[in-house]
This record gives sequence, C-alpha cells and structure tokens, in this order.
Amino acid sequence: MWPHRRSGSPPLLLFSVLNAANSSAVAIAVNVATAEFPQAHGWTDNFTVMASIVAAVTVVSAVSAWLDRRADRASAPPLPPDPPAAAGPMTTRQRWILAVGAVILTSGLATFVWLRPGLGGRERLSVVLTLVGFAVVAWLVAWWAVRAGRPHPTAEATRTGEAGITTRRRVLQRVYQWWVRDALHRSLQQAVRLDVALDAQPDAVEAYEGPTQAALQRLGEPEPLPDGTRLVDVYDAGRRVLLIGRPGSGKTTHLLQLTEELLRRARDDEDSPVPVVLLLSRWRTNHPHFCSWASAEIGERYGVAPAEVRQSLDDGRMILLLDGLDEVDGDYQDACLEAINSFARAASFAATGMVVTCRSQDYERLHRLAFDTALVVRPLSRGQIDRALRSAGPDLDTLRHALDRDETLRELLTTPLMLGVATIAYRGATPDLLPAGGDSDAHREVLYRLFVQRMLTRRRSLRGRPEVDGTSFPPREARCALIWLARLMRRRSQTVFYPDWLTPAWLPGRRTEWTLPPARGLAARLARRLGWDHTSTGLVGGGLAALSGAAATVPFGALIGGVRGAVVTAAGAAAFFGLGIGLTFGVLLQVPRLNRLFVPFIGREESTAYAASEWTTSARSAATGFLFWSAFGVVFVGVPVALSSTWPAAALIALTLGTGGGLSGGSVPDFAKPPASPGHALRASLHRFTRLMMILLGLVAALLAVTFALHGPWFAVVAALPMTVALMLTAGPGRAWLRHRAVSFGIARSGLLPSNLVEFLSYADDRVIMQRVFGGYAFIHRTLRDHLADEDPFDRLPEPGRRVLAEEVG
Repeated sequence: MWPHRRSGSPPLLLFSVLNAANSSAVAIAVNVATAEFPQAHGWTDNFTVMASIVAAVTVVSAVSAWLDRRADRASAPPLPPDPPAAAGPMTTRQRWILAVGAVILTSGLATFVWLRPGLGGRERLSVVLTLVGFAVVAWLVAWWAVRAGRPHPTAEATRTGEAGITTRRRVLQRVYQWWVRDALHRSLQQAVRLDVALDAQPDAVEAYEGPTQAALQRLGEPEPLPDGTRLVDVYDAGRRVLLIGRPGSGKTTHLLQLTEELLRRARDDEDSPVPVVLLLSRWRTNHPHFCSWASAEIGERYGVAPAEVRQSLDDGRMILLLDGLDEVDGDYQDACLEAINSFARAASFAATGMVVTCRSQDYERLHRLAFDTALVVRPLSRGQIDRALRSAGPDLDTLRHALDRDETLRELLTTPLMLGVATIAYRGATPDLLPAGGDSDAHREVLYRLFVQRMLTRRRSLRGRPEVDGTSFPPREARCALIWLARLMRRRSQTVFYPDWLTPAWLPGRRTEWTLPPARGLAARLARRLGWDHTSTGLVGGGLAALSGAAATVPFGALIGGVRGAVVTAAGAAAFFGLGIGLTFGVLLQVPRLNRLFVPFIGREESTAYAASEWTTSARSAATGFLFWSAFGVVFVGVPVALSSTWPAAALIALTLGTGGGLSGGSVPDFAKPPASPGHALRASLHRFTRLMMILLGLVAALLAVTFALHGPWFAVVAALPMTVALMLTAGPGRAWLRHRAVSFGIARSGLLPSNLVEFLSYADDRVIMQRVFGGYAFIHRTLRDHLADEDPFDRLPEPGRRVLAEEVG
C-alpha cells in the first residue's frame, strides 16, 4: 500500500477561503438572476441573509475537508512524526489559487455594482452564467489544490536537504545522492564484488595538435597495466581519459568509482575541483559549442548558473565525467566528438579534467578523441569468475559446474553485468534450468528471462529498501508492461523514458506490426480501425471540446436569444465542437493531404508542444496567435453577435479571444532541459498555464474598466471569457496538458502500460530492472531493453521461467 501524506492546515485554510470566494460569487449570481422576480428578490436582496448563506457554506466546506483529512489519517498506516519546522511562506500554487479566488470575488462584486436596472435581461443572464461558471472553476481548482499529489519525494527531499547551503556544497550533495548512493552503491554490480582490471589502449586517442585523423576501423591489441591500477590513478597522471569496453564490462561502474574518489577529495579540500556526471545521450547540436551544452546541462541538473559554470570550467574547478558517447544519437555522434575535441584543444579549458566512456565497437567507427590516455576494461578472467561464484556459496554450484562444460556460457559471463545477472538468475537453480548448448545470444536470452522473473517475484529488492508490496503489479502483468515499454522505447530510439514527455505519438497506430492486448468498449473498436494514437486524441479531445464548447457558448447564446438561445447554443456547440475535434484528430489527420492542410493551424506532431520544464515567450508566436484567434472571433462569433447586438460588442469579443490566443500561442517550450523529477515538467506546464490565466484576467479586468468608463458593451467581454479559456487549451502549455491526458487515456484503455505509470516505474526501479535517471527511467542496460522488446507478451513463459515463478511465489 502506498503511504499517505498528512494534510496540513494551510490547504484546509486555503480550501475554506476559496469556498468563501466561490459561495460569494454564486450568491451574487443568484441575487442578480432573481432580481427580475419580485417573489424571490426580497430575500436575495438582503445583505445579511446573503452573508449568512456564504458563511454557512464556508463552514460546511471546512468541516467536510477536516473530516476528510481525519478519514485519510484513520485509513493510512502510522507514520513517524514530522520534524518541527517553522511556518514558511505559502507555495506558489497556493498563492496563484488565492489570486484566482480573489479575482473571482472582486469581479463578482464589481459586476453586482455595475449592473443597472436598465440592463437588458439577455445581457444580465449572460453575465450571470459566466459568473457561475467561473465560480465552479474556482471550486474545482481549490479541490485540486487540496487533493493533488505532492512533488516526487526524492526531489522534495533533495530540495529540503539543500536549504541554506552554498552552490559548491549543493553540487557535491547532488552528485553523491544521484551517482554514488543511488547509481553506484545500489547497482546490480554490487551483487558481485569484483576488481575489474584496466589495460592501456594508446591507439584510441590522438595528439591535441595536428589534423584530425581518420576513423579507427579497428583497435589494436591493448597493453596490460599492473594489477590494481585504478581509473583514478590514470586520471591523476593524464586528466583527459577515454574509457572503452564491451557492453556491460563495467565502464559506468569505473566512472562512478572515480566520481566517488574525486567527491571525497572535493569534500576534504575546498580547493579540489568538483566532479559532475553528465549523460552524453542528451547531446544535441542546437548549442554553438560544447561548453554551452555543458553549462546548460549542469545548470539544469545541479542548479548552477551557466555563467558560473563557464567560469568554473575556465578555472579548472570542475571535472566533466561524460558517460555514454555510444548513446549519442547516430546523427549527432560525429558532431559530438568534434565538439569534445574542440573543447579539449581550447587553451582556456586546459585545466579542466575530462573522462569519456564509450563502447569499443561503436568507438571504432568514429574519429579519435584528442585525449591524453585511453583505457579499455579487461574482460573477467576464469579465476575471477570462479572466485565470485564460490564466494556466493553452494547456491551457485550448479552454475559453476556448468561453466566447466560450456565455454560459450563462460565467455558470456566475462562482463560484470552478465555475471551479476547470472548470479541472481541461477541462484539455487537445478541443472535442467541451464541452457543446453546454443550461441551466446541464446544464453543471454535465457539469463535475462530468468533474471526478470527472479526480480519481479523476490520479496526484497537489491536497492537496500524495505519490503515492497507487489500486489499492485503481479509478476505476469509487470512483465508484459515491461515488454511494451521496451518496445515503445526502442521504436522511438529512446534509452531514457520520461513520463512527462509521453504523447499520443508513442501509442501504436492503425498499421502497427504488433499484436495488441485485447480490449473492449467503444474506444477499443475505434482503435482497431484508427489506431490508439488517433483514437485517444480524438475521444479525449472531442469530449473536452464538447464540454468546453457548451460552457463557452452559453453566455453568447443568452446574449443572442435569452434562456432558449443559451440551451440551443450549448447543445449545438457541444455537438459541433465535440464531433469536429473528434473527427479531425481521430480520422482526418490520418489522410496525408488533410494532415498537411491542418499544419498551419495545429502544427506538426514533432514540433507540437508537450509538457516542458521551462517555457519561454516568443513575440512572433504571440503575434501570430493574436491575429489568428482575433480573426476567428470576428468570423465565427463576432458576426452573429453584431447582427443581434452591436458591432462594438463583436469587436470586444474578437479582441478578448485574440488576447488569449496571443498569450497561449506565445508560450514556447524549452525541450533542451528534461524534467528534474517525474511529474516536474507537467507541473511546470500547469503552472505556466495558471500564470497565463492570471495575466488574461488582469488584461480583461483592464479592458472591462475602460469599456465601462466609456459606457460600452462591457458584457461582451465577460461573455467572451469562457471561450477564450477553452481556446487556450489548443496551444502552448494548455495543449501540452491536453495531450498528456489523451495519452494517459490511451495507455489505460489499451492495456499496454499501467494507468499508475509513475508508480510502476518506481516499482521497476526498486526491482533493479530499471534505474532512475533524473526525471526519467532507463533499463539497467540497453541489452536488457532489447531483450524485453523482442519478447512476446502473449506467450506463456518458457518452462524455466514458469518453474522459477512457481518456486518464488510458493
């Protein structure tokens, strides 16, 4: 059972305050709506009665929230008491929500004062419907603020532990937590303690000066180094080191052991440089040089200003530990290597230490690095493998005897990764579980299959954490989910999976080569014809468009035709927008010609916004959005309003819609910075959308004041607000949130991945099948991802896998 968090008093107070704002707006709306009916107007016009109603609703809501909190505490397991903390300032989200409540209350009171007996019934009804709609939205936002999940505990703990420390100490703390404690000490290789030797590979590097040499084609024989030579010893002698080796040979482990030693020096001596680990899989060519990319990465990951990073690199106060040159996208590998060489040859960075890791096979296809020294990880010897298996006890005697007969299996276990996998997969195994003959690929498949089953059924993880309740993810269902995740990642050439960046494009299309899980219902029937990518977008977008269209057009219908006009307009808008959006995204966009036709309006899939950690403002995009939505307002809304009301009202409606389009369209996501923790990008996008809403309300309030002062049709501005908010969901952070909801719907209905995806990824990390990488998750090795991607989720487990599962569960 996942632990509950205690609800504090600030959310309860916030809930009460916002309910007071909500109740006040509703009371004002009731007062205005009943003003035309003498039999009701008497008591609604009494201020004391209305204030009593507001107070009663607020008290009832507060008591309900308090009882709900007590119920949560009663159902949750006992938690240790929280440490005493001084009362801090309100969170940003709470301040924004309080601002929403204040704006709603203020606008409601202002509207009540501005209304005159001479105002027409249609205009009055339009304003009332708008006020009621925003009051409901305020209540929903308040409810979301109280019930929403808290930030990821790891990220929260990191921020809490970093309060009041210097930049240097913050970087040291993050390096230790992320790379030494979580990545090194809790890695699979720790299950088998080995001293993996290193050899020199001098032909893998070239001199700093001189022209760049041709690609290697093939590495020569390595030169043995004395036993016990560590990477830190070679680094101290050269400070620019390339480390290569076979897949799973322990390159990253060596790099993190170096990180631990350099970290100890930096903690003991303030003058020692600070080691920072960066993943080269994040390299892109949108930076002018390598220093720019490194500064941006360090700034995002470790919370250091880019200018400060540049100064530290100039002074040699940072050491760059770059993991995975082979993980760089194939289109960018040559550019990345040339950028590293330019950085290494620059005189201004001569004092900066660097270590780069890469697979030997991939490095042979590239040009050489201009480094001091190159090392290659030596394969495990026969004696090392035997000592490791003997030290594990008699549970591995069967495997040890099998190695004496099977040289192919012994050769496979010459890397620490596969030896660790075999130690777990074959612990306590009987001889019939071992593969009989076959090549190394066949042995690897059996090893990984048994390893996954062992890790999904064992009672405790290898992360050193308490026992985990696995009932939410039964082994068979968890294995299927891992297979589908591996397939989706490999199809998109991803080594790190960021839940925040999941979009409908990840889902299988109608021409997928995979056999998908059986599903029922309307969504499943549509997906069989349209694909889950378009089905999820069409259904979610169509449903939300129907609701938003009805809510957005009700005030206009009341403005044009009174109560009957409001009802007819809402029903027609729901059908028009719901079917229109659903058919557009579900059917029409699958036609290539129509897809190109819609590009100017909705953008291309590869450039369409999804959740981002940071958003910037583009004046050009804002101007485009303003002009487009202003034109939309004139053609589709302004003309009918002008014919039934006045042209100034139509112009104000177009101006309001254009303002929302400019704010939303002008927000451009910055995808160069991946999420720092799961859910971080989605929360940042929601916060951006909230800020845009606050700006919109401020601008609309100013427009209302000017219009009212000039005795203009101010009710048209109020009536345009709901449609403006609805249209802001079609671009920028609003659309990012909408697409995330669509893919969540598709994942849950298709059965590919669990609906509680982040919890499942955390579970896979706890099982040491995946590992946390900042705000994403990666399989412990690319070969494990490829193995799972090649598995069939519908096949019954092979005989060894079924037997292991029965033994573990029994």
